[in-house]
Amino acid sequence: MYIDSLALLQIMQLADSALPIGSLAHSFGLETLAAEGVLTVEQLESFLHDYLDEVGGLESIFCRLGYRLASLDLSIFEARWLALNEQLSAFKTARESRTASATLGRRFLQLVQDVQQNSLVQAAQHSAKMAGVDIHYSTAFGLVAGILGVDETATVLAHLQQFLTGLVSACQRLMPLGQSQASGIIWRLKPTLIAIARRSELFDLSSDAVVAFTPLVDIGSMRHPLLTTRLFIS
Repeated sequence: MYIDSLALLQIMQLADSALPIGSLAHSFGLETLAAEGVLTVEQLESFLHDYLDEVGGLESIFCRLGYRLASLDLSIFEARWLALNEQLSAFKTARESRTASATLGRRFLQLVQDVQQNSLVQAAQHSAKMAGVDIHYSTAFGLVAGILGVDETATVLAHLQQFLTGLVSACQRLMPLGQSQASGIIWRLKPTLIAIARRSELFDLSSDAVVAFTPLVDIGSMRHPLLTTRLFIS
């Protein structure tokens, strides 16, 4: 019971949107959509539902696969870790969102290594650096949760919850979205997170069904550097 409780507390800390890895500095294309009037408060909940269904669904699959790497022997871990992150990079067509994910993943692993030294985390960092491969946030989160021994589905749900709260937090700074409205949106979208987590159990990277079609958000990410005034890095 003590071990399970400790792992729960650890993953709660790591899934906190205020974790000092820089996640609050990224909007993943939402700033462009808000600035251009494409995304409004009235549309936000339905938009986030669809956004989570596509992007959250993809990230959930990679989070699960990252989790499962934690059980591998070090002799085969590195090659599969690098391949997993390279595959996720290929799905992220917008440079800004791809870079944001990689920055958060690298900082996340470094923070974990700073608070608790782990040989597998060290190997994940070193191999990616030597190969010049990005470390993505979802794969890093899954890997660390697997090392901690958190339940796999609980890990995916924690990751999705953090993802959603981060997006809503960004929207609060971009549009007239009050605290009560923001909390209500997050509350009502929890069944969506559960459905996405359950669906992610059905896929692996050999499936042609692993897709994410988000042209509006991708274009928003690509156009972000052209904004006259920016609050976010991405």
